[in-house]
Amino acid sequence: MNRESLIKQYIELILVNGLGLNISDPNLSGTPERVAKMYCHELFKNIGVEFPAELMTVFPNKDSYSEIILADNIPFTSICSHHLLPFTGIAWFMYIPKDSLVGASKMSRIISHYAARPQLQETLTNQIVKRFEEIVNPQGTMLIMRALHNCMICRGVKTGENAGLVTSIVTGAFKENLATRNEALQLLRITHGK
Repeated sequence: MNRESLIKQYIELILVNGLGLNISDPNLSGTPERVAKMYCHELFKNIGVEFPAELMTVFPNKDSYSEIILADNIPFTSICSHHLLPFTGIAWFMYIPKDSLVGASKMSRIISHYAARPQLQETLTNQIVKRFEEIVNPQGTMLIMRALHNCMICRGVKTGENAGLVTSIVTGAFKENLATRNEALQLLRITHGK
């Protein structure tokens, strides 16, 4: 039995035996199959899969550009491994190139790749930067992610939709040089118009 069929079978068991729902109801009849497809082909499709280096299009830094490059307001959705509920937010990804420049969409692509698995937001932030640096070898990287966690919004403490979680990682030039870090933070203010 393949993974998708197995998940479908267990979702059906949860709905029928665990929750006592009637899956012959037209609104539930296809739910086990829909959930299995969503898990296998969307939300959890990259479990155990590293971001392929060949998808990180890099170009020679022929002009020796050595200033901050910022991709801002990158949307992402991942799944909290504690309650299997989504956390959704935006990311700001910066790097200072050394020998290579990265295609403009690739910072969004690596975030999207690592988001497709159950995890903590802290883990997601770390995985993205670690893999980016392995492939690109920049002078420094800064990633800031802010997300709203449905496990806090709709259950438990019930924070509503204003209380988010912010994680960040700074490496290289951003960590070692306070002026560079302050410049990066100023760029973040610009992207918010503040």
